[in-house]
Amino acid sequence: MELPVILGSGLLTVVILLCVCVSTIIPMSVAGFFLYRMFKNMGQNSSLIKSGIQAPAVILNAEDTGASMNDNPQVRLTLQVNPADRPSFQAVTTTFVSRIRIGMITPGSPAMVRFDPNDTTKVAVESLGAPFTPPQN
Repeated sequence: MELPVILGSGLLTVVILLCVCVSTIIPMSVAGFFLYRMFKNMGQNSSLIKSGIQAPAVILNAEDTGASMNDNPQVRLTLQVNPADRPSFQAVTTTFVSRIRIGMITPGSPAMVRFDPNDTTKVAVESLGAPFTPPQN
């Protein structure tokens, strides 16, 4: 039995290779994009924790982003930041929260944040719940 001409021409091979490439490249690109955004945000938060100005905040809203790392969900928080030396402002940030602490993410809950004094849209969560006070000796 003779094979159809399309198989002998190499067109089918080209179509199969093209489908394999497209079905591999697109998902990898999408995954890479989300990983880039996640790690970029983590780097920015780390930098703010080291050099930002500390301020108390109140959680106004919390949304699950759908991402997680080591079974810890990432949440997008809308915060009312209340610095001591400037007017209060609202900011949105994302952070990973331990599954054990996820109950602390409710509107009205306190948090401690650090923010960039030159760009108050850049805020990182330092701690959730009541501010940490070191023991007095």
